[in-house]
Amino acid sequence: MASTVRVRVAPSPTGAPHIGTLRVALFNYLFARHTPGGIFVLRIDDTDEARSKPEHVEEIKESLRWLGLEWDEGPDAGGPYAPYVQSQRMARYKEVADRLLAEGKAFPCWCSAEELEAKRQAAARQKLAPRYDGNCLNLTDAQRAAYQAEGRRAALRFRLPDGPPIVLDDLIRGHIEFPRDMLDHFIIVRSDGKPVYNFVSAIDEVDHHISHVIRGDDHLSNTPKQMLIAQALGFVVPHYAHLPMILGMDKARLSKRHGAQGVLDLRDEGFLKETVLNFLVLLGWSYNDKDEIFTKADLIEKFSLERVGKAPAVFDEAKLLWMNGQYLRKAPVAEVDADLTRRLEAAYGEAARRDAAYTGRVIALLRDGLKTLDEIVDQAGFFFADPMAWDDDAKAKLAGWPRGKEILEAVIALIEKADLFTPEALEITFRAGAEAMSLKFKDFVHPTRFATTGRTSGPSLFHLLEVLGRDRCLARLRAAPAFPSPA
Repeated sequence: MASTVRVRVAPSPTGAPHIGTLRVALFNYLFARHTPGGIFVLRIDDTDEARSKPEHVEEIKESLRWLGLEWDEGPDAGGPYAPYVQSQRMARYKEVADRLLAEGKAFPCWCSAEELEAKRQAAARQKLAPRYDGNCLNLTDAQRAAYQAEGRRAALRFRLPDGPPIVLDDLIRGHIEFPRDMLDHFIIVRSDGKPVYNFVSAIDEVDHHISHVIRGDDHLSNTPKQMLIAQALGFVVPHYAHLPMILGMDKARLSKRHGAQGVLDLRDEGFLKETVLNFLVLLGWSYNDKDEIFTKADLIEKFSLERVGKAPAVFDEAKLLWMNGQYLRKAPVAEVDADLTRRLEAAYGEAARRDAAYTGRVIALLRDGLKTLDEIVDQAGFFFADPMAWDDDAKAKLAGWPRGKEILEAVIALIEKADLFTPEALEITFRAGAEAMSLKFKDFVHPTRFATTGRTSGPSLFHLLEVLGRDRCLARLRAAPAFPSPA
C-alpha cells in the first residue's frame, strides 16, 4: 500500500448520479486536496451488467466536472494503475479467484438457486438468520463429479476462516467488531462466472493503491468481507471511514428510489454549483456552530474527517433554496444574467429574444428575489405572454373587489395623463388618486397588480409597471375581467 493518500469514488452507473453519490465524491476529493500530494481516483463499478448503462457513466463524469471535482486518475484521465472500470478488469479478478481456489481459501459450491432459497425460507420459518450451511464445503471428488454430470455450474465461495471478531477501527465511527458468526462462506464468483461486488472491490482497492476508503455507511456491512478477502491475499487493508446516512425530511433514508435528486437535475433547475458543493459538505460535516457558507478553497483548507459526525444528516430542501439565494446574490451579475436570458429565451422564444433591452430590465427586476435560476421562467411569465395568463385567485379577487371597475378606470386615466412613467412618479400619482376617491392606497395597488400581471403577488408594482411600459399596462387594464367583455 502506498504511503501517499489515495482515495476513490466508485459509483455504479445504474442510474443518474444523485446527491448521495456526489456527497461521497466531494468528501473524498476534499480529503485528497487537503492532504499534500493526495490523489483522487474515479473508478466505475459496473459489475451490475443488467442495470449499468454507458449514458450513466457519462452523467457521472458530467456531474463531477460540473461541480469541479476533477479526478487525477480514472476514465478519461488514465493513470499508472489503469484500467479503472471494473468490466475491463475481469481477467484480473479471475486470476485472483483462481489463486484463492488453489490455496484452499475458496471452494466451488454446486447448490442451485432453488435449493438455497428453500434453505433461506426454512431458516425464516424458524426465525433464524439465513446462513449457508456448508453443504459443498468438503465434497468428495465423486460428489463433485455427480453435480457436474447433472449439468450444474459451480459458484465460488470464500472459505471463512475461524478466528476472533473482525476488528475495524473506522476513522469516523471508531472501534467496531464484527463477530465471525455474523458471516458465512460467502459467494465471490457467481455460477455464471461473474464476480460479485465485495470481491472485486477488495481487489480494486489494493490494485489502485487506495489508502483510505471513504464511503457511505450503507457499505459498513460489506467491510468485513472485503477485509477478509484482502487479508487472505496478503494485502494491506486500507483505512475505512463510513459517512453518516442522508435522510429525507420524512426521516427515511435518501436513495435513488426515495427522494434523492439527480445532481444534474439540480443544475437544470438553476442551483449553482457553489451552492450544491456547500450544501453537500454540510450533510455530515461541520466546521463550527456558526459558519455555513464556504468557498471551495475554504473547504479544501478546513476539511478533515475528524469533523464528520456519526448522526444521520437531513436533506433540507428549504435550506438548499436559502443557500442558493445567498450564492445567487454574490455571483457575478453578467454570468447570472446570461443564464437567466438563456432560460427566458428557451421558455418564451421570440417574445424574449426580440427586445434584449426589455428582457434585461425584466431580469434586473426579478434577479434579487430568485432562489433558483429556473424560477425566472414562472416569475417572468406575465412580462412576455400576451394575452396574459390569469391566476384563478387573481381573477376572483379582481372580480369581487369593491369598486373594482371604477378603480381601474381611474388608474387608466392616471396612467394616460402621467408625465413621468417612473416608479417614484407612479407611486405619487396612485396615492393622490386613492385619496381623491377616499380609498386606501392598497385599494389602488392590488386591483392594478391583478389586472396587469394576472397574479396576486410579485415584484414591486411600480417597478414592474415601468418595465411593462405604458402601452402594455393600458392594454391589460382595459382587458381586465372587471370590465365588460366586448359585445
